Amino acid sequence: MKHIDSTAGNSYEVLVLRQQIIEALQDHDHVKVTLLQPGIMYQDDNEWKTVVDFMNEWEGKPVSFQSNLVPLKDCKVQFDYSNDMFFTGPKLYQKNNKCVELLSKLQLVEQKQTHKHWDLLLGEASDNKDLLHDAINNHPVLDKTFLTYFGKDTKKGYWSDDVVRPKKHTAETLGPLADRFNTQIRCSDLFDPAIYNSTHYTAMIETVIHNDFAMFSEKEAKPVIAQRPFIIFGARNQLKAFKSLGFKTFDSVIDESYDNIDDKVQRWNQALDSMMALTDKDPIEVYATLKDVLAHNKDHFENSSWKRCLTWESYQ
Repeated sequence: MKHIDSTAGNSYEVLVLRQQIIEALQDHDHVKVTLLQPGIMYQDDNEWKTVVDFMNEWEGKPVSFQSNLVPLKDCKVQFDYSNDMFFTGPKLYQKNNKCVELLSKLQLVEQKQTHKHWDLLLGEASDNKDLLHDAINNHPVLDKTFLTYFGKDTKKGYWSDDVVRPKKHTAETLGPLADRFNTQIRCSDLFDPAIYNSTHYTAMIETVIHNDFAMFSEKEAKPVIAQRPFIIFGARNQLKAFKSLGFKTFDSVIDESYDNIDDKVQRWNQALDSMMALTDKDPIEVYATLKDVLAHNKDHFENSSWKRCLTWESYQ
């Protein structure tokens, strides 16, 4: 079997990867492709296509794929999910001394003195983040939210002394190398205990959002490790895809019906409404209700085997 690790992320790089697979099939019985940038979008015959389209090109051929995404439309080839939410692996907050220290600084919900309920850290600039930034600034939940947008105003980004402030982008690695595909920790892998201790819940938006697939990254990993409830501004059925990986969500206390809405603007506005509704509940009671769910998610993230085949039909 030939194994190809690919960092393809644009139209030209997809052409190169396609040729690599064709050449590998000439000399090998099977080709396994690991996609290190799961949210591939590329142009083919002047039409924008997605990573699922690329994988489906190989239907009926001995080619399989592995990546940190869940297909949200029919995937016609063998696909294995890889837990790459932290590039260094799911036990980052068990094995790395810096991360263990950060985790030790988190306060229990009973210890917090805050009027803010949510953190929403938007990171690098994008059209989707602009859309969400505008939406929350016109929603009453803004007053209950610790909001930063590094890509819009780096001077107003917040980092306490516990973490390293990124100089250019939030995915910078900590160390002498700047290659985001090495095994070093990224700034974005570190949660800030000062922010988590001044809020109760996390809201997040993924870097790439498309209804063909759901991506999961350090954005979900950090609140899972910290045992915090969260809301995702993502694709339709993003939460459903998350549950397909063995996680539990928070529908016992959060209205998660937003996950089923086709229109992105309507879906995200309803998610903001769900955020606002949760601020009316006592956080101590919320955490008591979700105690088993939060413990399950952390244990599942750190201790489960992730390399298993998924198809969209398996969790329809």
